[in-house]
Amino acid sequence: MEPTFGHLLLHLLLYLGVSDIKVGATQSNIKNLPGFSGDLPFKLETGYVGVGEKDEIQLFYYFIESDKSPKDDPLVLWLTGGPGCSGFSALIYETGPFTITLDKSGLNSTALRLNPYSWTKVANIIFLDAPVGTGFSYATSWDAYYTSDTLSAKTTYNFLKKWLMAHPDFIKNPLYIAGDSYSGIVLPIVVQEIINGGL
Repeated sequence: MEPTFGHLLLHLLLYLGVSDIKVGATQSNIKNLPGFSGDLPFKLETGYVGVGEKDEIQLFYYFIESDKSPKDDPLVLWLTGGPGCSGFSALIYETGPFTITLDKSGLNSTALRLNPYSWTKVANIIFLDAPVGTGFSYATSWDAYYTSDTLSAKTTYNFLKKWLMAHPDFIKNPLYIAGDSYSGIVLPIVVQEIINGGL
């Protein structure tokens, strides 16, 4: 797996002697984004969920509530392929609520516009940066970066359990696990982990 920016940043911090990084579960509600005029017309939450024995793996996610009825609509966990492609690519180029367009103000700038075909019209979606080292997801120990499809699936399952504990309003929603490309190998293992362990 190619090192990501987050992976390289952690290496730099460890090299500089910053080895005691403590990160708990964090989340932020994002009201507006560069390239989009005004406030977002939907709820966008981003954050980290720590998994592993000592929360040494910090998985980053983007969560967007359904436009229709968040309390009733399905909850979708979306994994992008690669392995190692950020959930951001699905958020912008695939099933998410945005598309990127060339801004009319100049050839070198871009703008976000709403995607009329977004799955968030009818579903709540968690876009996950997985496995560890993907996108903004990182680890606080070198060993945690060594992963496999089965370890990644187990980590994703543990992420989902912890995320639902922090978001109990979505526990009763129908749950779908989806993704594209290489995630088709990991997704069935995640589903098997859910069946074996329950939620």
